[in-house]
Amino acid sequence: MKNFILLFSMLLFIACDTNPKYESNLAVAKKWVQAFEDGNIDLWKEAVSDDLQDVAPMYGMGTVDYETSLQVAEFYVQNYTDVKFNEAVWLPGIDTLTMKPDGSVRAYGRWSGKSLSTGREFSVMSYHNFDFEDGKISSTGEYFDATGMVNAVGPVQRNVIVVTIDLKRGKYNDLQALFESGAGLKTTRNYEGCNHVEGFFNEEKSKYVVIQHWDSFEQYNAYAEWRFNEDPSGLVGKMLPLINGGADGISIYSNNTGYGFY
Repeated sequence: MKNFILLFSMLLFIACDTNPKYESNLAVAKKWVQAFEDGNIDLWKEAVSDDLQDVAPMYGMGTVDYETSLQVAEFYVQNYTDVKFNEAVWLPGIDTLTMKPDGSVRAYGRWSGKSLSTGREFSVMSYHNFDFEDGKISSTGEYFDATGMVNAVGPVQRNVIVVTIDLKRGKYNDLQALFESGAGLKTTRNYEGCNHVEGFFNEEKSKYVVIQHWDSFEQYNAYAEWRFNEDPSGLVGKMLPLINGGADGISIYSNNTGYGFY
């Protein structure tokens, strides 16, 4: 019996010794989660290495560095409340070559919370992996439907403005330069009430299309009044020589109804 107890104790010691950093690393990973639950970005900074490599959850972003990951974290902290990581399952990770525990941490769970701007709630399943150096998260991956989450809490009705421009042949680069200038579409995007702007050019028809999402059509009307009559940059005046028919070549579709997201 004594030999059995001794053998069991040795096996337990060896098992624990093969993953000596797991518990301390687990505490750091849980601090990372707590940062979002408490809305405290300082906790995120405490948990994360300056050399972080992060597989971001947004489509097309891929692996990003510390600064970009921080911007993503700040977006969630600043825009959502009542955030919880529910039904969390924490597991030790393994080295994929040796198949032995390596101190890394894995987590499965369900994020829930509420948008501060719309009051709508989200609930999304997720998976996270955390690797560590010097007691901080050095690499991580966040796997959940981030785009679906943002759309789930978005406004039920979006006020969409569509502008079409009948561009003269060969004038695309000139118009694009105006739109990309400091007074261009970035100024539109930063105007109060505007939350999204996108533009594209159809070469076949020589049409430039600008799509804008606004909190209200009244706010768009205030912007349009400023842009056409008060804008010190004179952007519209610079555009008119590039457009067939001048001002008559600009078509604005406002007060649209029946918005749907599919």
